[in-house]
Amino acid sequence: MFGFDIVRTNPAGSIIGSFPPHTEYFSVGRPENYFIHEGYKNRTEAIYYDDTGNTNQWQMEVYKFAREVLDQSKLKYVCDIGCGSAYKLLKYFGDCNTIGLDVAKTCEWLGAKYPGREWLELDFSTVPALQADVVIAADVVEHLLYPDQLMSYIAALDPKYVVLSTPDRNLFRTGTHNGPPGNPAHIREWSFAEFEAYVASHFQVLDHFISNSRQATQCLLCAPRRVEGAS
Repeated sequence: MFGFDIVRTNPAGSIIGSFPPHTEYFSVGRPENYFIHEGYKNRTEAIYYDDTGNTNQWQMEVYKFAREVLDQSKLKYVCDIGCGSAYKLLKYFGDCNTIGLDVAKTCEWLGAKYPGREWLELDFSTVPALQADVVIAADVVEHLLYPDQLMSYIAALDPKYVVLSTPDRNLFRTGTHNGPPGNPAHIREWSFAEFEAYVASHFQVLDHFISNSRQATQCLLCAPRRVEGAS
């Protein structure tokens, strides 16, 4: 008889992780669950994540893609929500009009380090009057208890394009299909299908792809829905 011996590396004899059945890679949940499947356990408390020490470790390709979008459409105003250290914002958009938004503590640090740039505290209850051709929110949404606030905030800025990224939980080797996420700073994580369904409930989806499989990053390009006949 021919066959294969399964080599198990842990004493319990089970594969590490909680991965979905194949059909669930393509299914989505209800809108009130942000389109994440039934039974998913999200965290209920957000913790502050200090990104000021990071530079090019994460989402570099997301910013490269956003720059391509900007150049192809001959745009020049960029708003980065959750900009963190702003390393990527300034690396790829240093020659553009930029504004970075983050928590007060980070903005204070940014103002001292880059006094010639504009930094604003992110407050979902107040939308600033600013010009934003392209809005970037790279790996921000998974940190929020109420992600609809971010989507409404971006829509109110009325950009031409929005570039979003977030982890695709199905790409993690130690999968967390039913939650909570392995990263303690993440409230919830979406599958590829779930995230597209969620974003499409707020914006027009133009493109959606895996930008970095090693880092499990999914990237999405979208635009505000325009009222037909409006300028």
